[in-house]
Amino acid sequence: MSHAVKVEVRELSPELLDDYLRFFDKDAFTDFPEWSGCYCGFYDTPGDNWDSTAKAGPAHREARAERIRSGRAHGLLAIAGGRVVGWCNAQSRSNFLNMRRYATVVDDPSEPVGSIMCFLVAPGHRGKGVGTALLNAACDKFRRDKLHVAEGYPTTNPVKRAWETPWAEENYKGPLSMYLKASFKIHRQLERFAIVRKQL
Repeated sequence: MSHAVKVEVRELSPELLDDYLRFFDKDAFTDFPEWSGCYCGFYDTPGDNWDSTAKAGPAHREARAERIRSGRAHGLLAIAGGRVVGWCNAQSRSNFLNMRRYATVVDDPSEPVGSIMCFLVAPGHRGKGVGTALLNAACDKFRRDKLHVAEGYPTTNPVKRAWETPWAEENYKGPLSMYLKASFKIHRQLERFAIVRKQL
């Protein structure tokens, strides 16, 4: 593992909109442009249709910016050297407009659970503890929000492809090992992913 970097984690707020957009515009997907149009709006967009191509990027960017401006987008930004180097989409599970395939594994929608949905760390800052800093900050945020359980969805059996899976796709849920080191336990094991939980 590379040398740990000093990271400050801040909650997303309208004041940090420009920093958020700069991260997604310039740094987040330099090595995986296929997802560069996401802007982390996937789980906040109703319906089954989601255009993941770069051409949909401007529309996703504007929709996401509007949610951030109005205080309806939640999550955590990791900042090092004055720039955003990582992002974690972490909020009350009930806040997500569209849990997608994870909705099928929710036993009790009213349970006070915080969901850790996505991680993104800029190339050049990976393997330096940024994800762990975001994970710890997410648990702290959930405690402040009076949630009782932190929940994550690490991929445990990735889809096998003929080509190497890009780092950002392989790790966007956070690796299982990171959760286990942070005292999460496997709650349920499904075909492609696990649900991991930590009592807060």
